[in-house]
Amino acid sequence: MEPVWELPLSRAGMDFVLRSGETVRVRPVRADDVAALQAGFQRLSQESRYFRFFAARPELNDQMATALTDLDHQNHYAWGVFDPSEPSEVGDTSGLGIASARLVRDTDPTTAEAALAVVDAYHGRGIGRFLIELLVHTAADIGVDTLRFEILRANRPMLRLISATSASAHRIDGDALVVEYRLDVPAASALDVPLGALYELLCALGNKTPGLG
Repeated sequence: MEPVWELPLSRAGMDFVLRSGETVRVRPVRADDVAALQAGFQRLSQESRYFRFFAARPELNDQMATALTDLDHQNHYAWGVFDPSEPSEVGDTSGLGIASARLVRDTDPTTAEAALAVVDAYHGRGIGRFLIELLVHTAADIGVDTLRFEILRANRPMLRLISATSASAHRIDGDALVVEYRLDVPAASALDVPLGALYELLCALGNKTPGLG
């Protein structure tokens, strides 16, 4: 995972070069991302919506979109991923929203549930693998030792993706449709990109009114 950014950091986010050579822009999800999240949801296929939310949803209503953007940045973290080469349909200076990844701490703060979604037109470009790396780095920075991914057994692309990591599979009692994968998180000192500090800086920038400093 190779970040490419200029100082001072921009409110629009920071760029990363994927292993495919493509560039994506990344920043923390903000409270004003409701429209962008809803627009991205509309570009997900019905299957991708079902795999992400475990339900057939025709739209992401305001209540759910608000819940997904109302982050405390202590127990609930989320990254948005954008294509800076394509314009946003909602005027977002970060670019076209193409993916998101989030983690939510469990009651035990050293474990967290993780989830990700990638717009179908961007499948097969290494973005899912990048998102898992992003979540691992974030978890390490905030003291989470284990990430939990709950995945529908029918979601074969996600199962292949997570199986390529060192995650271990576990049955969920009473639920034959879902399998839980647990991924151990290395110590922050073992990772080369200190994303925790960058996350906080980008959050601070995002909370400023553009043009006012």
